[in-house]
Formats: sequence, structure tokens, C-alpha cells
Amino acid sequence: MKRNPVNNMKWIEVCIESNIDITDEVSIILLEAGANGTQIQNPDEIKSLIDDAGAKEMADYGDFSQILDKYKTTAYFTTGTNLDNLKAALNEKLSFSKAAFNNEKYDYNFLWREVDDSQWKENWKKFYKPFDLTKQLRVVPSWEADEELSPNVIIMDPGMAFGTGTHESTSLCAGMIEDSLKIGDLFLDIGTGTGILSILASKLGADFAIALDIDPAAVKTAKQNFKLNGIANSKAFLGVLKDLPKSMQMEKLKVAFKKTNKEPFDLKNGFDFIAANIVSDVIISLAVDMKKYLKKGGSLVCSGIIIEREKEVEKALIDAGFKNLHFKHKNEWTAITANA
Repeated sequence: MKRNPVNNMKWIEVCIESNIDITDEVSIILLEAGANGTQIQNPDEIKSLIDDAGAKEMADYGDFSQILDKYKTTAYFTTGTNLDNLKAALNEKLSFSKAAFNNEKYDYNFLWREVDDSQWKENWKKFYKPFDLTKQLRVVPSWEADEELSPNVIIMDPGMAFGTGTHESTSLCAGMIEDSLKIGDLFLDIGTGTGILSILASKLGADFAIALDIDPAAVKTAKQNFKLNGIANSKAFLGVLKDLPKSMQMEKLKVAFKKTNKEPFDLKNGFDFIAANIVSDVIISLAVDMKKYLKKGGSLVCSGIIIEREKEVEKALIDAGFKNLHFKHKNEWTAITANA
């Protein structure tokens, strides 16, 4: 028996087409502007796959011209997003990107349309396949998962939320959590997206996980993924970090979950582990508050950091009082572990 995906929702699909490869820079800008995930179509990578398959000699790329003519970055935003502001952000930030200084002239087209996520889901079914997220845990799409739950499997229905495990930032963060999380930890997941890191923490032995996101669609998706995985010791909230005490009070979470020593949890005592798989600007702005909510000696994992901004994030964490910083890299991305 297969599991049902989430219901359709309306979105604004934005596609940035460029003549040279500025997809990483564009992806970061769109994510920082609130995109619910991005898709990159890179002709260089597609050509490499065609060559490896021996298709170049048969088609000379001609049959693939529609996917080889432009570099494309596609992102999805909630309806009501101010597209003029988004265009302005792209113009401003791209003018300072590395692409502007490599002696190549670049231009791009800004295309958009309103869609529902039915096509998105069908694309996921074609390209989102089971894979190993960490050494211990494997991700399986909901439409390929068996009804029986497995302790070593995370079932994912990504919906429109970012954080499926396939992106470098999520996989880096997941690996660091697996290496550092202790059984019985209280876990805070900032920018939860699909809820994958909270589910990972729960399966690795966290006593309880609180998942935060500013996007209602992400919170909805996270809750549904908790249910798909039979995760009862996780709770997803809509809001920012400063809203957490009020949200917890409203939900009466002070008595809703307990540590292994059976004492009621008090937010003032802090979390054992915080994960923030978001973007550099948000990590920098939250550094002090994350330190405030982390127990002395507790662990922080930050990801979603483009390598060019690694030093800025490092300085913000040190200034906030974090210590024992360690770095891991994957392609253009950095993840950082630190202790309070």
C-alpha cells in the first residue's frame, strides 16, 4: 500500500534564464527572498550525462536543444509575493556577485507564472528516488514507501518545502547531526522545511524535536511528514525564534513532553541541540538568540551557507559566544558545528 501525497496548493513559479552559469548565485538570492526550494537546469551537466550515455554521436545534442540553450533556476513563492522587489534584489545582488567579474557578460530573463503544485509533485515522482541521507538512515519518497515503518527509513513527501535531503546544505547538516546528537537530547530545528532534520533527530534518539518555519506550507508539510513517519515526539510551529516561548505556552508544551529524567521541560533551561539549515543572513541575525536558547556545552549545526560568506557567519557565531567551530564543505556550500 502506498501513501498519499499532500493536497495541491497555488504558487508563483519564477524562472531565471541566463546565458552563462550564474545558477548558484541566483539560487541563493531566491532562497534568501523566501523561495520554497529551487531547481537548477545546468546545460553543462546535462551535456556530460549525454556524453556518458553515448547520445552525443546519435543526436549531436539536437534532440536536447530545449534543455541546453539556457541555464535555468526555477523557484516557487507563495501567492502575493512582490515580484518587483524580487527583481530589484536580483539586479542589486547579481551586480556584486562573482559572475560580474569573470570577464563574461551575462544577461538573464525573469519569467513567472501562477501554478499549482500538481506538476511539481509529478516531477518529484520522476526524479526523487530513494537515497542514503546519512550512514544510518535512508530517505524513501512516500509514493514508494511500504506501509510498514522502518527505524532506518525516513519517508518524505516534499510538497513545496525546501529540505528533501538531496541539496548539499541539507545533507551536510544531516551528517553533522548524526555525528553529534546524543540520545535524549532536546532538539530545535530552525527553518524546518519538510521536517526532515527533526525526523532524523527523532530516529537518532532525540527525546523531543521542535520544528520552526516562517512558511505555512512548510509547517503543514512537516506535520504531514511527522505523521507519515509515525513521529509523535516532534511539534512544528509557524513563526520565528522570538515567537517560540509564546507558541510553547499556547500549546502547553511545558507539560506536553519531558526529558528522560521525567522533569517538565522549561525553555529557560535551553535545548541540547539546535540545527539551522537556512541562509547566511538569517544565521547571522539569529546567532545571539540561538546561543541564548542552547544549554552550556550544547551543540549547534548551521548550514545553507555559501562558501563566500563562511567568514561572516564564523565571525557572528564567535561574537555571540560560540566556540569549538568546525567546518565541512560540499561543492559551494559550508556547514558549521559549534558549542555554546
